[in-house]
Amino acid sequence: MPFQRATIQNLSKGTAPVEVKFNPSEYSIQRNMSYAEVQIPGLETPVLQFVRGDAQTLSLELFLDASDRVAKGKPTPDSIDGSKGIDTDLGELRRLVTIDEDLHAPPVVELKWGTTKFQGVVTNYGEKFVLFDQEGAILRARVTLQLKSYTPAKIQLEKLNKQSPDRTKTRVVREGERIDVIAAEEYGDAAFWPAIARANNLARPRLLAPGTLLVIPPL
Repeated sequence: MPFQRATIQNLSKGTAPVEVKFNPSEYSIQRNMSYAEVQIPGLETPVLQFVRGDAQTLSLELFLDASDRVAKGKPTPDSIDGSKGIDTDLGELRRLVTIDEDLHAPPVVELKWGTTKFQGVVTNYGEKFVLFDQEGAILRARVTLQLKSYTPAKIQLEKLNKQSPDRTKTRVVREGERIDVIAAEEYGDAAFWPAIARANNLARPRLLAPGTLLVIPPL
């Protein structure tokens, strides 16, 4: 199987992928879940209420090296812009964290490497220069990137079925919550509160005591 280089593409502009000169030696993906602590009188520890999932975060380090472009102090044909250093390569990467004048935000990018495919925005960018020539041109650098996964709101809404949760779940009533508000949050429509009332045999559904464990049935 031929050696594959990692590529980074600016999806917002639809430009051609930029080929990474050296593949990263490792990368890591992290995903966190957010829970709220609900204090219930009489319990030793609070009840954890799932709130939402956080975006995945990809962290990696890229290596840029232009030492092979220099021959007796002159740029080799490999140098795109005629410079002896890695200015061109750095410029391409710096665009990933530059506010686009049309988007008014940095671009959405996609990293591909073999079977790995990650779409997101760059939330952290760092450069460390480790080799220079006699004239001060940068010949070698390490660039650290952190990307947070990104999915357009339109696509997320298309996948979301507001009329039915994925499965039956439970929820702890917090101080001041009403059953119609809970229905709106769970189903996307406050009018479905009777389904919650029936599933929990609530005689007085408009009077919910904090700490009550409710069953949220699918519709």
